[in-house]
Amino acid sequence: MKSLAKALSIMDLLVSKNEEMSVTEISNALEMPKGTVHRILSSLVKYKYARQDLETKKYGLGIRFYMMQSPLDRFKALRAVMNPLMRELYLKCKETVSAASLVDDEIEYIERFESEMLLRVSIRVGTRFPAHCTATGKVLLSALSEAELTQLYKSRGRLKKCTETSITSMRDLKKSLEKTREQGYARDSEETLIGVNCMASPIYNLKGEMVAAISISGPRERMTPEKVDEMMPLLQETTAKISQELGAPDIAPAPTKKPARSAKS
Repeated sequence: MKSLAKALSIMDLLVSKNEEMSVTEISNALEMPKGTVHRILSSLVKYKYARQDLETKKYGLGIRFYMMQSPLDRFKALRAVMNPLMRELYLKCKETVSAASLVDDEIEYIERFESEMLLRVSIRVGTRFPAHCTATGKVLLSALSEAELTQLYKSRGRLKKCTETSITSMRDLKKSLEKTREQGYARDSEETLIGVNCMASPIYNLKGEMVAAISISGPRERMTPEKVDEMMPLLQETTAKISQELGAPDIAPAPTKKPARSAKS
């Protein structure tokens, strides 16, 4: 019971401070030995009630804690987990790295690291695009059942055409989504913006739900099919790590569950 009381004291402190703290800071605030603090934090991290930042090594509240909170809190937790790993991917690939969630039949960008190259993809957080035109959207739509997909697009005739290579029919969209399910990722070759290619991979949460997708995008001159093939393992490694941080079971489940919608929707 003493260990439980100490663990709850640490959780209460992290909640009240609402910021990440080091072992030393927690030890000083609670007048608790550093060894005890470290041991308890290790257990909390193991069971996802706390998490450790990969760069600062400080500790904050984990995804299991946020799963018991409001949708907005869960959204904040998702961004906190994604941010350092997305930055790491961005530093490796040098192209624009984005995260997006599904809002009805559109994707909304929720986090972004923009390339510093002179020729780059520049889109703000909060921007939306039709899901069927984007690699990220195809990944997120692939988690829907056929009935859910039909319901989502029931009032549509032909799908919106963003470029000459955009998917414009439900038949073609379903074929593309089937391919995405088989591969576990999606590509977009100038289907959203002329001259821009993109690839995306899914993120899963504790319940095995697809909650977002991460993408790498850039000008077609750099994002050639060969370059996309080269960067795909980096992207999938990143989304697998984020999913692990979120407590996802087995990391790479077949995307059969409905994606969780954005807290903003």
